[in-house]
Amino acid sequence: MFSNYSKLKKYLIFSILVGPAVLLRFSTSFYPIIRTIYLSFFKHNLMEQVHRYVGFNNFTSLLNDQTIVDVIGFTLVFIAVSVILQLVLGMVIANLLNTNFKGRKIVRTLNLLPWVIPVIVSGYVFRWMLNADYGLITDWIFRLSGKEVQLLINSFYARMSLILVNVWRNTPFMAIVLLAGLQSIPDELYEAAKIDGASWFQRFLHITLPASSSTIVTLGLFNIIWQIANIDIILGLTQGGPGSSTTVIAYRIYQLGMQWFSWGSASALSVYLLIIVAVISLIALYLYRRFEFSS
Repeated sequence: MFSNYSKLKKYLIFSILVGPAVLLRFSTSFYPIIRTIYLSFFKHNLMEQVHRYVGFNNFTSLLNDQTIVDVIGFTLVFIAVSVILQLVLGMVIANLLNTNFKGRKIVRTLNLLPWVIPVIVSGYVFRWMLNADYGLITDWIFRLSGKEVQLLINSFYARMSLILVNVWRNTPFMAIVLLAGLQSIPDELYEAAKIDGASWFQRFLHITLPASSSTIVTLGLFNIIWQIANIDIILGLTQGGPGSSTTVIAYRIYQLGMQWFSWGSASALSVYLLIIVAVISLIALYLYRRFEFSS
C-alpha cells in the first residue's frame, strides 16, 4: 500500500514538473506539424475563401511545376556550396586562431562580429553595398576592372552574391566550434611530429584532420539542417530574385503561405521539406554516433 502511494506521488511530481514543458512542446512543435500535414491535403486559400479536399493534388502539382524543380535545385546548390565553404574557411580560420600571436584574444572576438550581427541586418547592408547604382562593392569592381556589374540583377551573380554573403555571415561560428576541437588535441602529438621532421601540411593531414573529423562531420550535417530553413538572408538581400533564381524551398514556403495565402500548397511543400530534414537528421544522428564511438 505504501509503495503504491510512493509511486503515485513520484508520478504526480513528475507530471507537475515535466507537464508544462510537454504541453509547450506539443503546442509549438507537434500540433503545427499535424496541422500542416492536414492542410496539405486541401486547397486552402484565404484570399479566395476556399477550403476543399484535393487529396495528393498539392503534392503532384508541386512536382510538375518547373519553378519548384528549379527552386529545389538551387536549394541543393546553395546548401552544398555554403556548407563546404564554411567548413573549409572555418578550419583555416580556426588554425590561424589556434596559433600563438600577440592580440589573439582580440582577434578571436573580432572574428565573431559578422555572426553576432542579425541576419536580416546583414542582408539589407549587403543589398545596399551590392546595388548597381550606388553600391560600395560594385564601385570597387568598377574602379578595378572598369566594368559595370549588375550583381543583384544578373541571376548568376545574384546567386554567387547570396552564397558568399551567407558564407561571410556563418563562417565565424564554424571557426569557433572547430577551434574548440583543435584546442582539445594534445600538443605532444605536434611536438613529436616536429621531431620526426613532419611539415605543417603533414601535421595538419595526419593529426589535425583525423582528430577533428567527428567535429567536422557533425557540424557540417547540422549546419545543412540550419541552412535549409535559412530565409532571413534571402529576404534581406535578394527577396528571391531576380525572378525566382535565388529562391530556396523555405523561402518559397514563405511566399506561398504568407504572401500569396495559398496555405494548401505551402503546407504540401513544408511536408516535402519535413521529409528532407528528417532524412538528413537520421543520417546526422547515425554519423554522429559512429564518429563518437570510434573517436
